[in-house]
Amino acid sequence: MIDLDLSDLPPALAARPRDEKRGLPIPVVSMHDGGVVDFVTLNGTAALRLALAKQCSLCDEPLAGPAAFLGGPMSAEAGHYSDPPMHEACAQAALTLCPHIARPHARRASARRVADDASIPVGFTEEKPEEWVLVIASGYLVGAAPAEGGGLVPLFVVRDRIRERRFVYQDGVLTETAAV
Repeated sequence: MIDLDLSDLPPALAARPRDEKRGLPIPVVSMHDGGVVDFVTLNGTAALRLALAKQCSLCDEPLAGPAAFLGGPMSAEAGHYSDPPMHEACAQAALTLCPHIARPHARRASARRVADDASIPVGFTEEKPEEWVLVIASGYLVGAAPAEGGGLVPLFVVRDRIRERRFVYQDGVLTETAAV
């Protein structure tokens, strides 16, 4: 296990079980049936449970205040997310800890999906955004969208946007560019 300095993380996120290979805290939504950890896909059942209970999808603590949503510009514009709400501090940590987000050339590898219970939304793209947008909202709705191959996947819809923060890759480092 890689020994990471987790002292700057929100305490509940730092206290999560850690991935043996990378040393990263394992988000609640990355835990799948049978204890399988899959950082590439979300556990839809857990995502729904957490969102409906108003708990952070990364640290599992209550969302007592605004909810944060992290995605690309298209998600921010539409206000629709496949990733469930989280604390702003946990989302900030994801920006630096998640290799897919933090590293400009890291790609989400579909072939590495290991969870059998994973569903993919219709229209989902593996293409990585050039910009990440962290949207802070005072509320959200929980719904469903069609899944590839049939069925449904959770959909989280921003209500009452408070602000957003934008991040782009500059010289290989994810850097905040503007707060709106």
